[in-house]
Amino acid sequence: MIGIITYDFPHRKTQDLIARLIFSGYTNLIVFATPYVERKNFRPLFIHRPSGAVNISVHDLCTRMNIKYVQANVAELNEYFRKYKLDHILIAGAGILPEETVKNHRIINSHPGYLPNVKGLDAFKWAIYNNQPIGVTSHYVSDKTDEGILIERRIVPVYFEDTFHSVAYRQYETEIEMLVNAIEIIKTKDVHEQLADENYQPARRMPHHIELKMMEEFQRLVKKSPSFIQ
Repeated sequence: MIGIITYDFPHRKTQDLIARLIFSGYTNLIVFATPYVERKNFRPLFIHRPSGAVNISVHDLCTRMNIKYVQANVAELNEYFRKYKLDHILIAGAGILPEETVKNHRIINSHPGYLPNVKGLDAFKWAIYNNQPIGVTSHYVSDKTDEGILIERRIVPVYFEDTFHSVAYRQYETEIEMLVNAIEIIKTKDVHEQLADENYQPARRMPHHIELKMMEEFQRLVKKSPSFIQ
């Protein structure tokens, strides 16, 4: 059985992850929906995460797709995971998980950044701004932000024809693909490489004045990239 941690509201990544799992042949799923905590209102100048979730509650989605649904507080996840004896646990959406939970269970995350180089929030934007690799990393989470044990790491290519949003969406699709692919990797590969690296610190939301500079860096990146059209 595969557990999915998410929020209890319509969520694009959750919907896409469930679809990808089912298309890949995984049908024994259980969704753990945790309360969404409203964060301080912040409106970026350039939105890079895809929106457009189907307006359906997680409960109704699970009911229609015959997926077991559990509504739980984050503090209850540790005991629920023990109860259901899950083979794998994937993060579709979650805030900071309790230390007890991440130490007792191997929980898989797909981070929209190339770890350990780009940790924290707005990883896609910070990678562009700081001239770091644009990529995705799947890993077992630890009690420290964007660390733990590496499962897979990929560079997301940038082409001359790209726009900011086409690269962002390519990264998002890779994120979903790698989250599902992690299940197959750990069946055949002994993963043990630690991602801890004190040379890189988790980033916060990118301020507006830096977003503008980031877009200038993106234009320079595109101009020196190869063409996808051969």
